[in-house]
Amino acid sequence: MEKSTLISEMQKFQFGRKIFCSDGEEGVLASVGFDPAIRRMTSIGVRQSRFFGKTFYALYETIVDATGDGITLTITRDELRGDSIQAEGVLLDTKSAVQLADSSSKGLLQMVAVHPQTGALAYCVAHHVKAGQSTLLQQQYITSLEPGRILVSIPEATLQTLAPYRSDAELQREVGEVLSDLTPLHVDFKGMNIRVLDSVLYLDGNISSSLRGDIVQDQAFGVPGLLEIRNNLVGDDELASSLAMVLSRDARTRDLPIGVYPRLGEVRLSGAVHTPEQKVAATEIAKSFPGVRSVINDCVVKSEEGMLYVMSSAEGGEAEDIIPGKYIRHTK
Repeated sequence: MEKSTLISEMQKFQFGRKIFCSDGEEGVLASVGFDPAIRRMTSIGVRQSRFFGKTFYALYETIVDATGDGITLTITRDELRGDSIQAEGVLLDTKSAVQLADSSSKGLLQMVAVHPQTGALAYCVAHHVKAGQSTLLQQQYITSLEPGRILVSIPEATLQTLAPYRSDAELQREVGEVLSDLTPLHVDFKGMNIRVLDSVLYLDGNISSSLRGDIVQDQAFGVPGLLEIRNNLVGDDELASSLAMVLSRDARTRDLPIGVYPRLGEVRLSGAVHTPEQKVAATEIAKSFPGVRSVINDCVVKSEEGMLYVMSSAEGGEAEDIIPGKYIRHTK
């Protein structure tokens, strides 16, 4: 597997997943075609979602994306039906065997993954290569692709060490249970979006601190079967610091004592400005900043003052901050 390509970036082709053309849904994935000599995907077979539905073939070059949510094509439904190509190379589907070399042991193909830039085979997932479970087999163990069959050569000792390839539903449930055991994190759950897709855990949204985001990631690493974790959680501390810096550098809000107080991405701005336009600008800057979910602007307009020294407290209202450094994250 190319080291430069992460598991989350691979295109995954799981049989039975929906196919989306540029103008709507059109059938499910029935098969995949490969050039066996260079192990690159050449086409996919799309079976119409109805009784006795026909199977049409589309070139790999028409694929925009492929995940457990479905496969997206650049062509329309009419183009798929009207310009369907002839299937070439090795065709693989749910009836294809994944067989261990020099052994009668074999399983059934469930999924293949390819590198998005080249279509080169990255790995496959087979059921029952190890009794009663699904197993991910990387391309270095695949010796050949044949019509209806993939041959695999892997030492028995190595095979036995491979963790089961688990369903996204199983992994999602276990991740939820592991994180629920961390009671202090419960207050952060409403700001977080936790999702497992193709055995990759995506952590999105907001959390009260960057440290807690690291704790979430560390705990999830212990869940067997997760292939990768994409931690995109934005800590309130990081959000406050970064947004305050942007406000301090923007010409419309530069040198204004504006405090930034996030709570799971819901940002409150407080302090003082010279004009209503500056207050509006601060709101616009904050709303467009990555990781901000909503903005409450409590800044006071003090047009009569030449210089502004007053900064509201983190709790709100119009209390004066006359002690430097008493309140955190401001633009001065």
